[in-house]
Amino acid sequence: MLDSFLKTFNLSLNTLIAYMPSLIGGLACFVISIFIANFLSKISNGFALKKTKDGLIASFIGKIVWSVIFILGTVLALGILGLGTISNKILAGAGITTFIVGFALKDIGENFLSGLILAFSRPYKVGTLIECEDVKGVVRNMTLRQTTIEADDGKIILVPNSMIIKNPLLRYKTADNLRQEFHLNIDQKNSREIIDLIKTTVHSFDNVLQTPEKPVKVVAGSLSGDKINVQVIFWFDTKKFKGSFSETRSEIMLTVIEKLREREYTFSG
Repeated sequence: MLDSFLKTFNLSLNTLIAYMPSLIGGLACFVISIFIANFLSKISNGFALKKTKDGLIASFIGKIVWSVIFILGTVLALGILGLGTISNKILAGAGITTFIVGFALKDIGENFLSGLILAFSRPYKVGTLIECEDVKGVVRNMTLRQTTIEADDGKIILVPNSMIIKNPLLRYKTADNLRQEFHLNIDQKNSREIIDLIKTTVHSFDNVLQTPEKPVKVVAGSLSGDKINVQVIFWFDTKKFKGSFSETRSEIMLTVIEKLREREYTFSG
């Protein structure tokens, strides 16, 4: 029995020794592949960022380069280890797996592909005012899956990229189009004085446009008893603007209300 154990042990040891070069070679190939993947990924990322000036596209290209080199290195390492059959099955099964996963995660895949289209066509960038369907706001962040938009009321909206691809997109070319408005019911008796005070107060903010093309407007609308409903319209000048659009709009509206109260004018929301 001892002789049988020693023979089996010697056979296993000899097999391990004979297999050791392949094992070392396979592991070395795998480690080197990861190193090369990281190295080339950084280079391609930096090169793409330099050429496109777009971090999203550069990051995507870097990840693609890393994935391709990693997969090739893994298959090569399995071949060196003598596991060529497994590597062939991995390559053959990749297509089936992609189909199954793609079907199960259709929406995610659709948003991802839409993100790729947006990344390369780049119809807008961070800080651009856009409108799509019923969503309007300033782009705050973009990923390959979704676009983050800050609406006028301060709400943060996560818009799937596929929605932007499928529907008409309105992009405002300049920051001058950042129109803001709010409504007040003012007393008819002092309406002209109140309107002048509102205009003066809104004009006092540096980040509000004061141009002939985009003046501060106070438009009289419907009548209700002794009250006039007025619409206060103004535009932000983002060349001077810092902070949140919604917070600044709120600050302007609150300042107008404070000025009206100081003069003891009658008004309501």
